[in-house]
Parts: sequence; structure tokens; C-alpha cells
Amino acid sequence: MKKRVALFSFTFLVFYSLAIVVRQLPGMVRGRISFAEGSHSGAEWMQVTGDVLIYYLLALGVYLLLCRCHPRRQYFSLFTALLIICMASFICALLWTRIFQDVRMSRYFQMVIFPISAQALFATVFYLVRYTHYKDLQQVELQLQNRQTELSLLRSQINPHFLFNHLNNIYSLVYEQNELALSAISGLSDLLRYMLYQGSEMVLLTTEISYLEKYIALQQLRFEYPTLIEITQDCKDETAQIPVFLLIPFVENAFKHGRESYKESWLKIHISADNGQFNFSCTNFMGSNRKDTTGGIGLSNVKQRLNLLYAGLHFLEITDVDNLFVVKLRIKYGN
Repeated sequence: MKKRVALFSFTFLVFYSLAIVVRQLPGMVRGRISFAEGSHSGAEWMQVTGDVLIYYLLALGVYLLLCRCHPRRQYFSLFTALLIICMASFICALLWTRIFQDVRMSRYFQMVIFPISAQALFATVFYLVRYTHYKDLQQVELQLQNRQTELSLLRSQINPHFLFNHLNNIYSLVYEQNELALSAISGLSDLLRYMLYQGSEMVLLTTEISYLEKYIALQQLRFEYPTLIEITQDCKDETAQIPVFLLIPFVENAFKHGRESYKESWLKIHISADNGQFNFSCTNFMGSNRKDTTGGIGLSNVKQRLNLLYAGLHFLEITDVDNLFVVKLRIKYGN
């Protein structure tokens, strides 16, 4: 409240000063300035000071009244109080003027009706501008909160989806009494620790790549012999950050729907970051168990997160050509 009153007071002084300058323009052209009829005596300056104070209190009262009643939609109380404030200001100004000079009420009313109306209008306009600005900020804050909530929900979808798939894999290893079951459980434990204790939305690209490599190693445990996977990196910007768990759904989709091979690289991943731009590509052979061309919840989740975090700053292309499923992602993360 103190900040609002201080800002209003400063704006009022600027507005009133401009009003005086505008009123004095005809006299300034002729080289004569007068704030009131008279000889610029001490009494005249005192009268002007009192008038300014009355007008200020009038405008401040209207502003505070609007701040109290308008948001609550108490329009009848607002209108009644405005009339009372204006009448009180007129009477105070009349009594103050009569201390210094004899003036008739009818004539004085004609003299001050415009200044009083102008101050009330100024306070109303000032309030509406501030109120509109406040509502805009409130709307932006609400949008940010909604966006953060949506991001949190999208991120929470990844963890159960991820856990569900790997528990199935580990179940198969345990059922077959495979000696790799313990390694799979240990690897899953490491990944879950990363998921649980990584609280921020953004993470260093190097950290995400490390997480990706652990994920691939965990997936490789499903096979009797490791399949051929090619990963190339060219991350010149070591400070580059990307959304956490962003890359996993693409690779997970490859393992789920791709056709693994022991003779040639069936999955090729390339990651680079430099000059404020992150590039990621993932190419894999398409398997016969593929049901659609867009993937499941994982890829849909990534698309939504990218639209929220990098609207207009990313390019995502998913194609399947010549029995190859290709994902190309480009993000501009620098200014």
C-alpha cells in the first residue's frame, strides 16, 4: 500500500505540474506567468498550496476508494462515496478560499467544478491503468503456474512409464534365472536415484548423456550378446542444459519398436551442442512389431514438453523412410 500511495503521489505532482504549465501557456507566450489573480503575496501562495493539498487529498481518496470497492464490485458504495468525497472537497476548498477572499458559492462552483472533476478523472484513469497492469501480470503469473503444473504432470508421466517397462524386462530376466538380473536391478536403482533426486526441470547435457548411456546399458542386458549401437558426441558447449529426461523417450521408442541387429549398427545416435544450439538425431531399423508411426506416450510427452519450454525455438521431425525410423531434434537454447 505504501508503494502504491508513493507512486500515486509522484504521478499526481507530475500531472498537476503539467496542468499548471498548460494553463499558463497563454501568459507564457506574452512573457507573463501568474498562478492566481493577485500580486504573488504570501497569502496567495498559501491559498494555492491549500488548493493543491485539497485536490491531492481528493484524488487520493478517489484512488483508495476505487482500490477498495472496484475489485469487490461494490459499485453502489463506490458511487455514493465518490459523491461524498467530491462534495466534501468542494466545501473544504470553498471555506479555504473564503479565508483569503470573499467569493460567492455559485461563482466559486463554476471555478472549481472542472478542477475537481479533473482530479477525480485523473485518479480513476490512474487506478484503471494500474488495475489493468495488475490483471495482466496476474494472468501471466497464472499462465506460468499452469505451465509449470503441466510440465510437472508431463514429467511425472515419464517415471511410471519408464519404471513399468524396466520392471517387465527385469521380471523376464529373473523368470529365466538369468545371471544378468542382478546387474539389471543395480542399473535400474542408479537410474531411479537420478530420477528421484534430480529436482530441477533443466539439467546439464553431459549429465543427461550419462543417464542415456546407463539407460542403453540397462537395455542391452536383455540380450544374450550386446547389439550394435553407435553413439557420437560433439558437445563443445559444456554448459549446455536441456530438459531432464528429454532424450530417453526417443531411445526407448527405438528399443521398443526397432529391429535389433548384431551384425550392423541398428541404432545410431548423434548429439552435439555449440553456439547456443543443441542437435539430436536418432536413427533405428524399424521392427515388425511397430504399431504406429508416432510412438506411444513417451514421444507424445516429449512433444508437449518441447512446445511448453521451447515454443518457436525448436524443430522436431519424425519420419520413417526405407525401413528407417528417424528422429531429428534441434533446440535453440542460447540468446
